[in-house]
Amino acid sequence: MNKYIVLLILFGVCFSSSLSNQEKFFCKQCHKFVHTIQKVENFWDKSIVWFLELVAEGICAYAKIEKHSVCKGAIHEMTPVIFEGIQTRYLDEDFICPLIRWCPKVYEELKLEDYISNILKDKPQNTRWPEIDGTDTIEIIHVSDIHTDLLYKEGTTQNCDEPVCCREGLEEKSYNRKKAGYWGSDRNCDLPERTFEQFVNFLKTDVINPNKKTFLFWTGDNAPHDVWKQGREYNFQNSRRITEIFKKANLGVTIIPQVGNHEMFPVDQYDYMTDKDSGLRVEFSKMWKEWLGDETAQFFRENGFYALEFDNFKVIAYDSQVCNPDNWYLLKDPTDPSGFLEWAEQELKKSELKDQAVYFMAHIYTQECLVPWARRFNALIERYSYNVRAQIYGHAHGEFFNLYKGQNGKPMNIAYISSSLTTYNNKLPSFRKFIVDAKTMIPLNYYQYRLDLDKYNYIGEGAILKWDIVFDFLTEYGVTKMYPEDLHGITERLFNEPELLKKFDFNQNSGTGLAFDDALEYFCLLNNSIKDEYRVCKGYVMKKSWTEYISPGWRKRIDNPEKNDKKKKTKKKKQQKE
Repeated sequence: MNKYIVLLILFGVCFSSSLSNQEKFFCKQCHKFVHTIQKVENFWDKSIVWFLELVAEGICAYAKIEKHSVCKGAIHEMTPVIFEGIQTRYLDEDFICPLIRWCPKVYEELKLEDYISNILKDKPQNTRWPEIDGTDTIEIIHVSDIHTDLLYKEGTTQNCDEPVCCREGLEEKSYNRKKAGYWGSDRNCDLPERTFEQFVNFLKTDVINPNKKTFLFWTGDNAPHDVWKQGREYNFQNSRRITEIFKKANLGVTIIPQVGNHEMFPVDQYDYMTDKDSGLRVEFSKMWKEWLGDETAQFFRENGFYALEFDNFKVIAYDSQVCNPDNWYLLKDPTDPSGFLEWAEQELKKSELKDQAVYFMAHIYTQECLVPWARRFNALIERYSYNVRAQIYGHAHGEFFNLYKGQNGKPMNIAYISSSLTTYNNKLPSFRKFIVDAKTMIPLNYYQYRLDLDKYNYIGEGAILKWDIVFDFLTEYGVTKMYPEDLHGITERLFNEPELLKKFDFNQNSGTGLAFDDALEYFCLLNNSIKDEYRVCKGYVMKKSWTEYISPGWRKRIDNPEKNDKKKKTKKKKQQKE
């Protein structure tokens, strides 16, 4: 591919000053040449992918990143996707021919600054949330990263030679007398399904208040972490079983689900430019139709996101693959995949007109998203910060929050990131329950629940699992309200209150120990919703990674009246023939 493209670019530079009456001729020839290259490349595709896989496997094995079978499986799944993404974007006549100036531009760059200024141009002066009413409350249970493992086996090694342990047939990496417990293991092991069944029963008997309106936000990641040997159907089975367990329990709450990056196959990958992955949405829309209703389920099937309205508030649930930096299909075109941002803006406008509170929920929090997407989403949140009363995410397997900041640098919104129900990677099974002001929909407090695995593994098979309330937010962090400025005040205390820092560290690791004692780390983690701003806060020198060099910018197809007229005429001729 490279030698053909280099020759074409050099030739193009020499003749780029061609006369206007030659433009159409040169443009057609360029298109033909690129099509010829594409045919040649298609013939060699399998060989190139095979060679790249071989090289990557060798590096992975030589560097001892993982054992050979893990390297081979993961690389075999990912390499074709990366290759396809680069090839689709850069081996394309609409990219190459305008680049060498043999054809007019097909796309124009969409500048981030233009988007932000356009979104914020009519931002209200006062965006501070209203005062809490306090006469009534509702409750929101948030569970994320369930990751059940149907192959989990009691008594197997917790410390194996693969990324996922507690399964039969795995070699012990180093001796550990502690083996996989009946109800789970806080090591590199996922959750036994029986523990999830007990969790659902515990919700029904001990958590859900029948006298309160209750919602359950389920933010995805249901398949185990054995990503190197999965398949589409393999990934679906966990979600189906979890859905059935929820339905069978008849909890009497409103369940609002969304997918995570581990529902995809290969993991993290979703192609928004073709229909190859549409089966995933079809499957989940069928699974969740009972909860979403016919119309919303159909909308989710078509788009991957949806909105549900309840009295005075709206929940917007979106598929965070649209901003996942590990989704290599976004190399094709990262420009608002599936049109979510455009649609979300319209939904927020409607809510503003109705004075309606809005909650966003998804799997991946925006600090872990592609920066251009996260900055645009941040602008959207800033514009409608009065209406957006909370954002709920998972993915991190840890307990913390992210503050969203406006253009003036002041905090204006909050994302709450919850820990995982799975024990992977060295966690205790956790979830939380929010207490929310019914009128304003502003969170008043939340209670964090954890399971004492050692206690129940000691009891064994006959145990009835009970999660402990290990803290409530207000008491744990010494605040009286959960407004953005209150949470920002907590972060400023981290430098002077060692005990507060230890609490954040311990809780971020879901009660399994301390990872590091670094006030700046937590200050930056909690105070930023965009990756680059977190890096600047930490004092890192901003350098582009290799993925950022190959990642394309946002773009829009230029309207071509002549081309449009041709299309209309062709369409008219076809209709006349029919």
